[in-house]
Amino acid sequence: MDYIQLWQNGERITLNIFVYAFTFAIPSLGLTLLIATPWLPGIVKQTLAMPLLLANILYPLTFTSDPMLDLVGSPFNFSVLLRFLDLFYVSPIVYHRPVYASTYSLWVDFWSCLRKFPKPAREATKDVKKGEIRTYTKDRSFLDIIPKLLFCMATVDVLGSYLSTFTPADIMHISKHQPVTYFMFYAMAALLMTAGFNIAGYSLHLFYSLFVEGGSYSSEQYRMLMIHPMLSSSLDDVWSRRWHQLFRSTWLAFPFRPTRTLTQRLLAKTTKHYDSIALFAASVSVFFISGLMHEYMVVCNVGWPLYKSALIGQQTMFFTIHGCGVILEKLITAFSKRVLPESVRHSLVVRVLQHIWVIGFGFTFLIWFMEGFATWNVYNDNPFQFTRPLIHQYFRTHPALHPFVGSAY
Repeated sequence: MDYIQLWQNGERITLNIFVYAFTFAIPSLGLTLLIATPWLPGIVKQTLAMPLLLANILYPLTFTSDPMLDLVGSPFNFSVLLRFLDLFYVSPIVYHRPVYASTYSLWVDFWSCLRKFPKPAREATKDVKKGEIRTYTKDRSFLDIIPKLLFCMATVDVLGSYLSTFTPADIMHISKHQPVTYFMFYAMAALLMTAGFNIAGYSLHLFYSLFVEGGSYSSEQYRMLMIHPMLSSSLDDVWSRRWHQLFRSTWLAFPFRPTRTLTQRLLAKTTKHYDSIALFAASVSVFFISGLMHEYMVVCNVGWPLYKSALIGQQTMFFTIHGCGVILEKLITAFSKRVLPESVRHSLVVRVLQHIWVIGFGFTFLIWFMEGFATWNVYNDNPFQFTRPLIHQYFRTHPALHPFVGSAY
């Protein structure tokens, strides 16, 4: 089969849902076994890793299945690529580390988006002495997770039913001509993504609680995957804490730490502000790589011809400009501390302006993010569609609502 011609035509091979589910992670499993083998020489591991990394990144470009598996497969494989690029090549070159990682460290990497793993304390606190490992008391049952999971499923069902009325053409039209409707779409889409990611988070939490911790867990060790980003008062808070942290450990390992280290080494002899510059460069590198990951998701699912002609670069622009927005915030915050009293900086007016800034910034640049995913129609393929016929029928019988919904009902 001519795979190059297949990709150039924007086509993929459709697999049975079970075949896809059990095969898309095979390269990552091979990379895990390879990096965790202590007796193989590093150069051998690096050589053997190359075809596995290539297979890992080509899989979502070549094969397709259920839309939700497509949604999971491409970012997962991209994240795997980054994590193992660091372990096999970047860390050995930049930090002279061995080409090795234990299976436990990889396990912690995977689950750290949800769960705290106790480490020896660096400093003494009221709870632990220096060097001691804190013990968490299990105070919750797995049954506590189920109502939260069901609520998020119901939320995705209802909001997804509303958003499914919008075609890709509707979204482009309202973004230019109906700002009120477009803002409603923006708000609902943000809530949908929050609930959707929390479905994933609570499902993983439930799995861990049942099959690893025996049915109970410590509430202090877990976090929501998405913590209501629309309520944030800063872009930094959105991306560093409230947005999902699925790829946090990967982003920190690569590109954040190598970019910061290399920038420090490059600028250490030329400026006394090299630490701040390196931090800014590392922060923007994370947003840039995140943009590339979303570019990859779009090209996998809309095909190269359409991506090249209409969508290329949008995701990178969206995420990179958010990185620049975070840096701008930090500069403004540092300046305001010098010129404004604390009472003003923490006043109600300033807090309201901060919320307006976050929501307005996201709304202004949303179309760069949304066009690719709208073309892919991913928001219309969620598995929870029980209320869709009822909600669409309600819209059909209430003409007064028609200006605020799409045309696909």
